Amino acid sequence: MALSIQDASYSYGKAVALKNFSSCFEPGAVTALLGPNGAGKSTLFKLISGLIRRQSGDFSLDGESWTSHSPRIFQKFGFVFQEPALDSMRSGLANLKYAAGLHGLDRPKTKQRIEETTSLMNCSSYVHRDIRTLSGGERRRIEIARALIHKPKWLLLDEPSAGLDINSRAKLSLDLHSLASNKGLGILWCTHVTDELCPQDALVILINGENRYSGSCGSQDEMIRTYNQMVDKHG
Repeated sequence: MALSIQDASYSYGKAVALKNFSSCFEPGAVTALLGPNGAGKSTLFKLISGLIRRQSGDFSLDGESWTSHSPRIFQKFGFVFQEPALDSMRSGLANLKYAAGLHGLDRPKTKQRIEETTSLMNCSSYVHRDIRTLSGGERRRIEIARALIHKPKWLLLDEPSAGLDINSRAKLSLDLHSLASNKGLGILWCTHVTDELCPQDALVILINGENRYSGSCGSQDEMIRTYNQMVDKHG
């Protein structure tokens, strides 16, 4: 299920956040979305998720266009935003059950999906603990498990590793790439940390609201060099 965005523009008053942004993201792969602060990455995520109303552009999934009033299409997405969205006063298990209920899963299906997603994200051993007792990396894993509870086709991650130590980032990267390659999940990954990406990942560089580069990540040196060239040229 390819995710296609054509000519998307968005402004906050006179401030332009996106300008004729177009890209096609392929399923079963990781696509990295890089760009300086204020480049429009979070705005793009909010438009895809329907958190803000679109001003222009066509959004389609597997060739089918959708609007902010297309709940059936939104069921095919899982979102993890920068701001924590778990109830810190409840357990990880309670958070997952609540998410399953929002997606209309019955009790047997909820139990099955919790077992599957916590296994995929390697968080089964602490899912019964209260969120407030968990580390940042453990919380993120449960957030991602929650985003996967309804078996979406696409997972959108807005800097999921922010604040994590290098080992936690590396393990999270390994598991997310495994989801893409082994489960066919499409992952759109907004990040500033290039070492959590792989050479075969797709790369889109967003600068001042415009798509300035689409290609593959390549090696760390190649990726950093390409990014710096685009910032120097268009920043």
